[in-house]
Amino acid sequence: MDDPRYTLIQISDPHIEDPGTRQRYGTDTAEALELALRRLEESTVRPDAVLFTGDLTEDGTPAQYRRFRSVVEPVAARLAVPFAYAMGNHDDRAAMRGVLLGDGSGSTDPVFQVVRVHGLRIVVLDSSVPGRAYGELSPDQLDRLRAELAEPAPDGTVVVLHHPPLPAVLPVAAAIPLRDRAGLGAVLAGSDARIVLAGHTHMTSAGALAGVPVWTPGALASTADALPPAGVGSRLVAAPTVARIDLFADSVIATAVPLDRGLIADFDGEATARTVARLRAELPAEPVGG
Repeated sequence: MDDPRYTLIQISDPHIEDPGTRQRYGTDTAEALELALRRLEESTVRPDAVLFTGDLTEDGTPAQYRRFRSVVEPVAARLAVPFAYAMGNHDDRAAMRGVLLGDGSGSTDPVFQVVRVHGLRIVVLDSSVPGRAYGELSPDQLDRLRAELAEPAPDGTVVVLHHPPLPAVLPVAAAIPLRDRAGLGAVLAGSDARIVLAGHTHMTSAGALAGVPVWTPGALASTADALPPAGVGSRLVAAPTVARIDLFADSVIATAVPLDRGLIADFDGEATARTVARLRAELPAEPVGG
């Protein structure tokens, strides 16, 4: 069995609120974030990085970022891998810089980050537009991305942003798109970009831009129902997910991981190993050159 060269965990749209507030999403969103990180630590997966694709907070206040940090920081210290944060339309650049990124400049310029994990490059873009729900990438960001991608990374590049550069299937999502996704596609075309990771729509979705896979994992806070019943304009349900992204030498796999689920059965390691051995024994040999 091929082993992935890199495994990334993607968490999107936690929308952390103040404790004891109205709970717009029907639950304390900090508890959903705690569950996601607990599931990660309890698993056998040891990621190379953890990526947050925007809307870290509901209102972008320093207090909400501090609450977010209080949940995330101990886990980041224990895992000892990079944690990267993309700006969403609910986020605030100055507050996120000050509380999460250790930059007290108060700058409201777009947040552009490059994280390197061995031979893998992760570029985090800022598609937020202050005070608006739609997204766009400034010419300066596209120029910086183009310059960064001019020199390929040994194991390729993962591009991270909040607004997915894809069409939308629901009217609400269609009203808050990433504007000029073709501009991003022109920069990515022919580059070493292996996948684009986004959030924003609160739906697990996959597509492609300029031949590069695009993936959104759903959200922690709520999930948009892509098949709402007749007479219902839109519907949000509680079905929190995160994602694991596995990058192999010649392929990439994005997998949605449901968090709020009923357990059907657990199988111990020995039983699982026997099943895997039996199934692998039934596989025909790979053709020469296959």
